[in-house]
Amino acid sequence: MRAMAVKRTRAAIAGMVVAGLLALPAHASAETWVSFPALLHQVRTGDLIRAIINPARRDIEIKFRNLFEWHAYYPPGEQRELQRLLHARHVRTLFVPRRHHAAARAHPAVHHHLRYIAAGVLAALVLAGGGFLIVRRRSPRHPSTGS
Repeated sequence: MRAMAVKRTRAAIAGMVVAGLLALPAHASAETWVSFPALLHQVRTGDLIRAIINPARRDIEIKFRNLFEWHAYYPPGEQRELQRLLHARHVRTLFVPRRHHAAARAHPAVHHHLRYIAAGVLAALVLAGGGFLIVRRRSPRHPSTGS
């Protein structure tokens, strides 16, 4: 009886270990940072499927047919050479768009301040009318002195 319980416990532990290993993220060895000359050599001779160029950061990412990715920073002025080589090899090339600054996006003029002015004038009129009614009610009425 005890041997059955030990076997069940071992099987449960082994199952939890396997489930834990499956739940772990895949190893990140597919992405590698390399020097620019090494990346340039692979652009000229490697089996590539795509390239992503980020002009703002001046870096490039190439992806191989075996789904490995290489990243490298390119020197200033080398972007045209990279584009020429990638185009000649018929490699799909994507560009990361530059971010637009908030100042560049002009918002249409909204005239909320006119609404606030109108609301303020209306509130002042309501308060003045309420104050007038309160003062008028509190003033004692003088009985008319007549004969």
